Amino acid sequence: MDTDVISLVHALGIFQGLILGVILLFIHKRNKSTFFLGLFLIGFAIEFLPVMLKDFKILENHPGLLLLPISFSWILFPLFFLYVQKISIFAHERVTYRILYPGAISILLLFLLFLLPESTKEYLRGTYLFEIFFVLGISYSLYIVIRINKYVNNHTEEVKNQFATVKNKQLQWTRFFIVFCLVLVGIRIGTLFIKVAPIFELLIACANLILVFSIAISGIIQYNVFSAVQHANLPVKHSTLQKEDSKEKVLDLINRIDEYIIDSAIYSKQDLTVVDISTALSVHPRDVSMAINKHYNKNFNTYINEFRINRAQELLKTDILNNLSIEGLSREVGFHSKASFYSAFKNATGTTPMNYHSEDLES
Repeated sequence: MDTDVISLVHALGIFQGLILGVILLFIHKRNKSTFFLGLFLIGFAIEFLPVMLKDFKILENHPGLLLLPISFSWILFPLFFLYVQKISIFAHERVTYRILYPGAISILLLFLLFLLPESTKEYLRGTYLFEIFFVLGISYSLYIVIRINKYVNNHTEEVKNQFATVKNKQLQWTRFFIVFCLVLVGIRIGTLFIKVAPIFELLIACANLILVFSIAISGIIQYNVFSAVQHANLPVKHSTLQKEDSKEKVLDLINRIDEYIIDSAIYSKQDLTVVDISTALSVHPRDVSMAINKHYNKNFNTYINEFRINRAQELLKTDILNNLSIEGLSREVGFHSKASFYSAFKNATGTTPMNYHSEDLES
């Protein structure tokens, strides 16, 4: 009975991945670059087809299906990397399609092996050829994973240098996916050498179901993160501030930035970007973010949030909470949500807005 349940879950996982993958292919549009994610889910689902064929004893009755050319270990993570590139703030830059070449070659080799006589395939299956192929594929995938992680780090840094509100822009869910997927891959490798109990196999199969579903939902929810700088009508064409520029030049620009933000209270604008500041000062956005980075050693997001928190502290020293909720206060000072306000306020003050307000009234 346990074996039947595991086989059913494997089959369900394949059909779920195929259906969700096709959905992602069809909803691909300008604001949702889900094409490569759809291909990833379809490939991920098909990877488990040999397991299902073995579970339902189809291979025993149709040995010609042995070594089907459906092992995509070389190409799955490259597809996910291309998806991340397409939705990231760097989407306007050149996409690295060449990382697909090893995967395309591996699929071609598997197809040629599939065309060999059954006796030859049986012989090759008894050698270490496929274990070596699998290990090399995993090694290449790990290399791509490292590149994805570095790319997301750069993306997150650039987002924080361009936007005052970074909610749904940091692609943090991709990190969760990578860790979760690597854990499952590690477990799968372990099962090649260690026989596990049926209940554990069932848990692994269910984990795959959850992984596929969560990736698809995240892809459906996630919109492309467009660069504010790339899509803006910039006040000047080129950046003039250089990393080696004098402290006096940086300080002069910082004083102008600080003065403008304080006088205009533009920090209270929820969708504030570095372009808004640069346009008002007639400088390039890169100059604004670089000056903030160099002088304060902070990104644009942290810098603006400090103005918001300072304003919130001023308001919390009054009776504003008699007429305004904490959520209303958070929006008043420019935060997109109550949760982001609470998090930023506690990081800056070590306490919550309500506790800060109470302590001030008691003093």
